[in-house]
Amino acid sequence: MLIPADRVLASLVTEFDKLLPLLADAGTDGSSAQAIAHSLRLLQAREAGGEVALRAQFARLTAVLEEPALPLAMPAEWKAIAAAAADEHSIAGLEALWREGVAVVEQAVIAANRAVLAPELRARLAAALTGWEADDLTGQMHVPPAPETKPVQDAPITVETLSAYLRERFDEPDLQVTKVLPLAGGFGKQTTIFAAKGKALSGEYVMRRDLSDNASLANDCHQIEPEYALIRAVHERGFAAPDALWLDTKHEKLPGGHFIVMRKSEGRIGGSFFGAQAEIPKGLADMLAREMAALHNLPPMLELGALTDSIRPELWDMDLSGCIERYIRNWYEFFLTEAHHPSPTICALYGWMFDNVPERAGRPSLLHGDIGFHNFLFHDDKISAILDWEFAHIGDPAEDLGYVQVTVGRALDWARFMDCYREAGGAEVDEKTLHYFRVWANLRNASAGNIISSRFSRGLVKDLKMTVLPYIHAPNFIRSAQALIAAGP
Repeated sequence: MLIPADRVLASLVTEFDKLLPLLADAGTDGSSAQAIAHSLRLLQAREAGGEVALRAQFARLTAVLEEPALPLAMPAEWKAIAAAAADEHSIAGLEALWREGVAVVEQAVIAANRAVLAPELRARLAAALTGWEADDLTGQMHVPPAPETKPVQDAPITVETLSAYLRERFDEPDLQVTKVLPLAGGFGKQTTIFAAKGKALSGEYVMRRDLSDNASLANDCHQIEPEYALIRAVHERGFAAPDALWLDTKHEKLPGGHFIVMRKSEGRIGGSFFGAQAEIPKGLADMLAREMAALHNLPPMLELGALTDSIRPELWDMDLSGCIERYIRNWYEFFLTEAHHPSPTICALYGWMFDNVPERAGRPSLLHGDIGFHNFLFHDDKISAILDWEFAHIGDPAEDLGYVQVTVGRALDWARFMDCYREAGGAEVDEKTLHYFRVWANLRNASAGNIISSRFSRGLVKDLKMTVLPYIHAPNFIRSAQALIAAGP
């Protein structure tokens, strides 16, 4: 498996523990819930222990059989099986030899029962074997700690913990949290909706939080601090970004990743990365085109300063082709230097990107970088907010357009969309450039998903949904990128 099985099982145990209180028979001895929990932990211990644990089992039983005072000669068959185990390297093979060896020792004890022995010797034999076998069986449930794992100390966000945090922050003992709702979906951040009632806060809010100190990517605006600064700046320019209220990097009452709190925007999500949930009404598509033109025409946001490597003062005046090449090369170097699952395909696709950087005239703009129906909120047939600015950077506006073209599929009248974009002040974009950025949309997401899921493999992140990235999303991304290259503009 690309992701080590012990990592999957460890997170599966954690997720199942969350479900136990919801299962009707969870507290019943011998219940289905108890049996499933036990089985998961047994498999987790097997995967975590591996060969090392099995070889230790052989060594412990051999030590018992070699005790001089034990009235039981070590069987020759046991010696042969233990020797065979020394050359066996598969878990299944070692387990088969172990079961065979224990059966051989059992036959030796049966033979000893037929022999004439003093009662005290039989008692000594029973005591020695009891101590060994009881410890062996319970030991098979022990999960050894992973030495490279840095514990994740994220505190659960509950009505009680959030109430305590907000009351202390605003010095308002009577402030009440009436609802806490963790949202599913998303791989870069934890998102929680909560409702509060008090003088400082009243209404519904969204907490957007880094998964942990170990999880967030270190480029673009993936970490919550630069994303907060960007969202604030874009919102102040009048763009449809959320209203971010505060950033917290201390939060002692809520240990874990840093977070921002925003006012909850009205509306609902319109789809996923892979497409819209329904055909997009023409009026809504026109509105999206105008919003994107407005974003791409924002004057240079020099107030952001050197926020990230891809948002820096000197980039606003860079030529477009150079800006494109710099951004993609930086992503490639980031992919190579970060711990990741080895992927020859991703590296080969970067080679194509370097060979085909489009020649572009014009000035760089602020880009959202992940603009699609998975990040739009709709309300009353209007776009009420554009969410999740973690991929924001300075670059070619065609990149955002290519990304939208990938995410909407056939749900959009593209010719009409581009007409509306140009009428609102957006620049002309040729098909070859759009094609280039459609490939990039898939490659960039494949790269990010690979890096994040590798952090799950190393135990830095324990969220089980990370297993979706390499097995479900990654094949879609790399196949789509290659299909676009093969088809051409």
